[in-house]
Amino acid sequence: MFTRLTLCIILVASFGALPSAQSDADLLVVGGTEGGCAAAIQAARMGIPNIVLVNDIEWLGGQFSAEALCAVDENSNTTGLAPGVRHQVPIPRSGLFKETVDRIHRLNEKKYGHPRPGNTRVNTTVCPADGNQVFHEMIQPYVDTGQIEILVNYYPIEVLKSAEGDTVKGVLFRSTEDPSQEMTIEARLTIDATEWGEVIKLSGAAYEFGPDLKSKYGEPEAPESREAYPITDMNPVTYTMVIVETSEEHAIPKPAGYDPRVYDTSPYPRDHDYFYTSRRVIDHYNLEGVHHPDVILLCTPIQDYPFDVLPKQVAEALEAIEPGASKKNIVEMTREQRQIIFENAKLQSLGSLYWLQTELHDRLEDKTHSFRRFRLTDEFGTKDCLPWKPYVRESLRLKAMYMMKQQDTLGVEGESRNFAKVMHHDGVACWQFEYDFHPTRREFLDDDALGPWQPKFRKLRNWGAPYSGRANFPIRSLIPESTDGLLAAEKNLGYSSIVSSAIRLHDHCMAVGQACGAVAAVALKGRIQPRAIPYDLKKIEEVRAGLCHDDLNASPVVLWPFKDVATSHPAFVAINRLAARQAIPIQPTEYEFKPDETAASEWKDRVIAQTRSTVQTQESLSPPEGEMTRGDFIRAWWDRVENLPLKQPEMGPAPDRDHDGVPDLEDPLPLDQDNDNLFDWIKTE
Repeated sequence: MFTRLTLCIILVASFGALPSAQSDADLLVVGGTEGGCAAAIQAARMGIPNIVLVNDIEWLGGQFSAEALCAVDENSNTTGLAPGVRHQVPIPRSGLFKETVDRIHRLNEKKYGHPRPGNTRVNTTVCPADGNQVFHEMIQPYVDTGQIEILVNYYPIEVLKSAEGDTVKGVLFRSTEDPSQEMTIEARLTIDATEWGEVIKLSGAAYEFGPDLKSKYGEPEAPESREAYPITDMNPVTYTMVIVETSEEHAIPKPAGYDPRVYDTSPYPRDHDYFYTSRRVIDHYNLEGVHHPDVILLCTPIQDYPFDVLPKQVAEALEAIEPGASKKNIVEMTREQRQIIFENAKLQSLGSLYWLQTELHDRLEDKTHSFRRFRLTDEFGTKDCLPWKPYVRESLRLKAMYMMKQQDTLGVEGESRNFAKVMHHDGVACWQFEYDFHPTRREFLDDDALGPWQPKFRKLRNWGAPYSGRANFPIRSLIPESTDGLLAAEKNLGYSSIVSSAIRLHDHCMAVGQACGAVAAVALKGRIQPRAIPYDLKKIEEVRAGLCHDDLNASPVVLWPFKDVATSHPAFVAINRLAARQAIPIQPTEYEFKPDETAASEWKDRVIAQTRSTVQTQESLSPPEGEMTRGDFIRAWWDRVENLPLKQPEMGPAPDRDHDGVPDLEDPLPLDQDNDNLFDWIKTE
């Protein structure tokens, strides 16, 4: 049951309403990250009546807000741009991510005079407090109806399990403000959307962390030996900084341990213009109608904080709490231990700003845009004016029903524009990016773990090529291999370390979180465990129907990563639903659907034949007649076949349902004995 002695005050202050007296929930979402919010909203939209979202701070939105990665990352480039848009993305925006960006643009227009008031290497920027506001506004309608209850300033300390120990039944939380106050929430299903996979860890479900060696998953970019890749090696955290232009010159106080050599000799700061132009959240100098002072996001590699070998003073502080703590991977640490690391990470970032305001300032001939005229924003309400949380790139990784691997996700023919080599039969979200590690190695300048250090790259763990193909994300990678009552969202998913480095942008996290909410809704409505869904095509279609539909009040979700089918296209839903169920012919290099081209007779015949092979019906399916575009044909055809029963593949029992000699847990295509992607028309080497 709930224990809420101090919670009433918190909720009244934050949301203006007292918590209800109910003692359980249908769905418990732990973590107010962008993925957690997307999961809760999607489950509410699919009719789940009783959802509780518990967050350890009051801010919602994760990377958009509390982590202050406020230049919204969605893998953009600068070729073939539409008028007024500075960047394009490889997969059209869709779903709750698109709704979020649209809301951000409207808020920016109202507050700053321009939907995109920034001038940066991404298309959309948002001040962190505005990002928090957007997420509160998106979730508020479901709070008003009573479907979602938001409880803040509590973190998980214990997971409740069934007598047999194989099913999560709820979570015990402790107050961040008063450690004597605890509350228990029992739930039929729990989603872990925390930054560090705290519920997964407490549940006893299997998980992984640190670099995966090549011997484990056979990934082409994986290291061969543990010797040079310690288990503590992780994609680093970064304390971003948001600074606001002022009319006066001033510098922050010199941070403890500051050494100008750290920044002077680093290859990453480059020059003043790089810092000034790469992440301008608001640019009133160059954008007409924008009158707010410039706002800049500082998020550069020199601020990255590796974990491989910790500074001596940090290690000693950790050892004072628990012997051996300094040798742990960060996901294995307690909240108290992680905070010691975070406080040291703040100093690295603050040192970067101090260097900009002193060393670099002194070298400028034209000091018009000197960083000495900028101050740290006060919008977070934190004592140090830094974000509530660091930007987290890598968490623990759930040992799931399927672990996504690099070789699955590479583009066909080595091209990122093509579809991935494996397109999963149970795909419910789409993504594409490079395998992107920031510096994971710490190099001490004086060969002294007490002295200054710089972040450095390890071989094979860096940014740039290779890129993934246009990939989809399987339901199986949300579900523990054996623990029931639990799903993963955010960055604690079922994938390797390498794949985790590519599925971590704002749009990825929201797409996977939204898919997780849909899986939860189908499981709860059907009174089944989520693990029953990936092998039941009817249930998979229920998940997809909840995500990709013609509801005018919600943006449908991309289920198949075509480049040229935007959500605004009349055939968007039909194209995505049929493609996802493998009912239309697509070649692995055919990343454009060309919906407005005339539908050739031969192509229409192939669509009809392909669709008929996927459905169970004795009916004569009359195809649409007459000349029409490919999009119009698919829309008309979808109207005829949408509700026909699907042909369920023949399956044997676990652990090898398709009898191909590959256990289901290791098989990217567990319903296909020939391992040909379940598509007769997709063949890859």
